[in-house]
Amino acid sequence: MDNFFDKKITARVLSVLLATMLWLYVITEQNPVVYKDITLPVRIIGVETLAANNITIIDNASYNVSLRLKGNKNTLDRISNTSLNASADIRGQREKGEFYVPIQISGLPAGVDIISMSPNSVKLNFDNVVSIAMPVSINITGNPLQGMAAMTPSINPGEVTIKGAESIVNKVKKALVDYDISSSSETIRKNMTVKLLDEAGKTIEGLEVSPKAVDVTIPIEYTKIVEIEPDVVVNPAPGYIITNISTNPKEIHIVGNKDLLDKLDSIKTERIEIRDAKAFVEQQVSLMLPEGIELANKKETVRLRINVEKIIEKPLEVTNISVRNLSDNLTAEFMPVKVQVTARGPETIVNAWDVNNSFYVDAANLGQGIHMLEIKYEKPAEIEILMLEPKFANVVLKDKGEVNSDVSRGE
Repeated sequence: MDNFFDKKITARVLSVLLATMLWLYVITEQNPVVYKDITLPVRIIGVETLAANNITIIDNASYNVSLRLKGNKNTLDRISNTSLNASADIRGQREKGEFYVPIQISGLPAGVDIISMSPNSVKLNFDNVVSIAMPVSINITGNPLQGMAAMTPSINPGEVTIKGAESIVNKVKKALVDYDISSSSETIRKNMTVKLLDEAGKTIEGLEVSPKAVDVTIPIEYTKIVEIEPDVVVNPAPGYIITNISTNPKEIHIVGNKDLLDKLDSIKTERIEIRDAKAFVEQQVSLMLPEGIELANKKETVRLRINVEKIIEKPLEVTNISVRNLSDNLTAEFMPVKVQVTARGPETIVNAWDVNNSFYVDAANLGQGIHMLEIKYEKPAEIEILMLEPKFANVVLKDKGEVNSDVSRGE
C-alpha cells in the first residue's frame, strides 16, 4: 500500500516538473527576453513654481533621453514613448546658475529593467527675473504718393514693459514696430506688434512684452519746397566786412496741411547774433517751423554760412583802357598816360578784380580829332575807388581811310 502511494506522489512530482519545464520552454521560445531602444521626451516639472522665487529658465528648450530596456518580448512590444514618462523635477529651485537635474523614468511594467540611459540628467540654466520699461520707436519704410510725405508718427502707449531672464533682458536695445507706407495717400492708423532687437538689430525671443502691440498713427500730408531765410545779426570787427550770408541748402522740403503750406513761401532760421566777426562762420541752425509744419526729411540739417573778409586798400596800375561806342569808320589812339588807382574793399574781391578789363572811355557821338575823355570803370559793388589819377585821358580819333592811306604811303 505504501509503495502505491509513493509511486503516486512521484508521478505527481514528475508531472509538475514536466509542466514547469514545458512552461519554461514555451516562455523561452515564444516570449524570449529581449532588448529595446526607445527615446522619450523629457518633461520639466515645476516650471510654474519658479515665479515664486523670481527665477526662470533661460533656454527653455526641448530635451530627450535614450533608454535601453530589457524584458520579455511581449511586454516590451507593448511599451512605446507614450506609455513611459521621462521628467526632471525643478520644484524647489531657488538659485540662478547652471544645474544638472536628474531624469526620472516612470511607467515601467514589472519585469522590465533599464539597462542604460543617456543622458542621466538635463543641464538647465536659471536666471533672475527682471522687468524694464522701454520706449517704442517706429521704423517707417517706403514712400507715399508723389507730393506727399509722412509726418511724425504717434505711438500709444509710448513704452512697453519687458520681463524675463535678466541676461536676455540686458541684450534688448530697442523696442520697435515696422511699417511700409509705400503708395499711401492718407493718415495710417494701425495696431502693430512690438518686436525686441539687440545691438546688432536681431530679434530677441523668449521675453514677455506688455502690451504686445501698440496703436500707431502716421499722418500723411502734402509737401512743398520753400526758401530758407537766414535770421542773422552780424557785427564785423573793425576793418572787416560781411560779404555774403547764405544757407546750405538754400531751400527745404516741408510737409503739412495743404492750407498751411499755401501760406508759406519761406522758413526763417533761428535768430543768430555774432559780434566782432573776423573770419568765415559756419554753424548748424534750427528752422522756425510753424505749428503743424515739419521737415519732409526729419534728418535733414541746415548750415548757416557767413563770409567775413578783411578790408584792404590796394594801389593798382591800369595798363589797358578800352574805347566804347566808337564809330565804325574811326580808330582811336591814346596819348601816353598811366592810370593809378587805389581800391578799397574785401581782400579776395579786390585781389580778384581784373582792372585791365574794367576801365574805358566813351566815344559815343564823337568825330575825328583829339578829345579829352573821362576815364570810367566797372567794378564789383563791394569795391570803393579811393583815388583815380588821372581822371581824364586824351584820345585821338582818326578816320580809318586816312590811317590806311598813311600806311600805304609809308610802304
